[in-house]
Amino acid sequence: MMNTQKVYAFMPVSVMLLLIIPTWAGAHDICIACHGEDGLGIDSSIPTIAGVPASVQEDALYAYADGARKCVSNPMMCKIASKLTEDQIVEFAAHFAELPYKAAGEEFDAALAEAGQEIHKSNCAICHGADQPGEAEADMGASILHGQRKDYLRYAMQQYIAGEREQLPAMEKKIAALSADDVEALLNYYASYRD
Repeated sequence: MMNTQKVYAFMPVSVMLLLIIPTWAGAHDICIACHGEDGLGIDSSIPTIAGVPASVQEDALYAYADGARKCVSNPMMCKIASKLTEDQIVEFAAHFAELPYKAAGEEFDAALAEAGQEIHKSNCAICHGADQPGEAEADMGASILHGQRKDYLRYAMQQYIAGEREQLPAMEKKIAALSADDVEALLNYYASYRD
């Protein structure tokens, strides 16, 4: 889980002040304080947003802004999103979607990853792509899971399982059927992806 104090400690006071009245440049500075200039995130608890379809990013920002997506581990995300204008949301989503996606390259358990691949194929691949990020996600309006940050995915999965994050009915059924072992296998499979 993310330590919110850790994020605040890394933010210059000028960036924190921009939370009050963000301009495009100011709000962009806030985004890159956690997600990085490259959109790859500064640690495993922050998702890679580079290359993630703009529609997915817009949906997430609107969900953070209106409270449909809870900001339990990082309340700052909801505060930031609620200050953005619709134009800023569209511009930021387009900006980060245009950046090249790069797998996080995190550690994984090979046996769990192999089991996770089978679970992915039977439950997730239709929307999240077969074996690598790419067109399937863009076509389906789905986020990229292959190579995504493991701690972030664990947190997101916990929110989906607890019903704290909006999801499509088909995804909700599939998530509800997953055991804790299935989730861990999926996380290791996604972590195993390399560019």
